[in-house]
Amino acid sequence: MNPQRRIVRHLYVHIPFCAAKCNYCAFYSEPAQEARVERFLAALAREIEHVAARLEPETLFFGGGTPSILTERQLERLLAHLHGCIPSLESRITSHGFEWTIEMNPATVSPEKARLLRAFGVNRASLGVQSFDDTLLKRLGRVHTAAMAQESIATLREAGFDNLNFDFIFAIPGQTSTQWEQTLRQAIAMGPQHLSTYELTYEDDTPLFRQLEARGVTRLGEETAIAMHERMLELTAEAGFHQYEISNIALPGRECRHNLNTWRGGDYVGVGPSACGFVDGWRYRNVPDIDAYVARIERSEPPTDHAERLSPRAHAGELAAFALRMNEGIEATAFERQTGFRLDQLWPEAMGDLVHQKLVEWDGKRLCLTPRGRLLADTVAEAFIIVDKTETCSHHPAYAD
Repeated sequence: MNPQRRIVRHLYVHIPFCAAKCNYCAFYSEPAQEARVERFLAALAREIEHVAARLEPETLFFGGGTPSILTERQLERLLAHLHGCIPSLESRITSHGFEWTIEMNPATVSPEKARLLRAFGVNRASLGVQSFDDTLLKRLGRVHTAAMAQESIATLREAGFDNLNFDFIFAIPGQTSTQWEQTLRQAIAMGPQHLSTYELTYEDDTPLFRQLEARGVTRLGEETAIAMHERMLELTAEAGFHQYEISNIALPGRECRHNLNTWRGGDYVGVGPSACGFVDGWRYRNVPDIDAYVARIERSEPPTDHAERLSPRAHAGELAAFALRMNEGIEATAFERQTGFRLDQLWPEAMGDLVHQKLVEWDGKRLCLTPRGRLLADTVAEAFIIVDKTETCSHHPAYAD
């Protein structure tokens, strides 16, 4: 391996299969047909082999899709392969702060899978609950029920998972504030360490978007969505949680370390179709198609469809936009050390305007969103994006020599 290439501490593995496509989902995924899954897993194993020498993981994240849709046999083979390719993984698992997350759908959790995951070192589960109301789950196109979610949570606890995240969606068509509060209270009572809450978005080319266009559903008003978000913050704060990122709250010390690294602009390797990564200053994405992904790896070609190195100014802008999502905001000295630029030199007018609009706070040392700014975070982030020339390449930035 090239000695100038840094070791990477964070790995994302994308499993692009689902039992069914949810009505709101625009992410790339496919039905889990056994032959396609097997061919995909063989290709994924080869990609992992190519990047393994770069890795000494402190966090791993299995996302999708639905990683837990894999059978026990498939999961065991994938987990064993990771252990075999990354010799340091066994010792890392026992180290303080190690985090290995798997995203799970309540319909695909079983005691056997839960025990298997724990045995291989997976210690954090992110469960796509979305709601504890069956009517709303059906409206979203979810394949599980509220009872299945409750049973899955108990199963994970029994298997030894003591770090659980629940995902929820709010501002669902027809959802009332009472239904949202009942779901939140039920979630808190089940003792998670982390909650992720997302306002429903209507993505192009999804069933829910088409229903909206056909007036089959009605979008909840902005004021109602804001009130739901604020009520969530109130109830969770009373239970000891704190908001650390716009959509994420956690008990102290249970923030998602993998995502924190991404928001802070750290390196991470992504493997699997449509997976993204950021390594040695290069941002890349793998081809978002299983057939193309598998074919390229079988031909011993890198599966990337795009890799670029941002200019220093553009990288600084992207870093600022991501970092502002966190409640801690941007510490000016650390930002200058990481990028070589001062915040108030790159964006003097934009920062002045945002302060005047009471969307950000700036004391010369730290830049943070205000509570109002968090509600308009995407708009604020746009003020920091710098469009500049980029350098592209055809190789896989994370491949070891």
